[in-house]
Amino acid sequence: MADRLLDKLAKSEKKGTPKQLSRECAKAGIRLPASTIRAWIHQKRLTPDQHGHVTLSGIVPLLRRRAG
Repeated sequence: MADRLLDKLAKSEKKGTPKQLSRECAKAGIRLPASTIRAWIHQKRLTPDQHGHVTLSGIVPLLRRRAG
């Protein structure tokens, strides 16, 4: 079930701030605090665009690793 959700998110073109993406994940039943997304950006595991937005598809590999 979670894998199918992650596959769906992986194909998403959605971009947003850590807070917005945290909310998108919550809608999909995945708990991902905005602070975690910000930490991933700080650790250079995610690269935001010039507006500070990251892609939903970009966080999926990190979510998979975290769940693993």
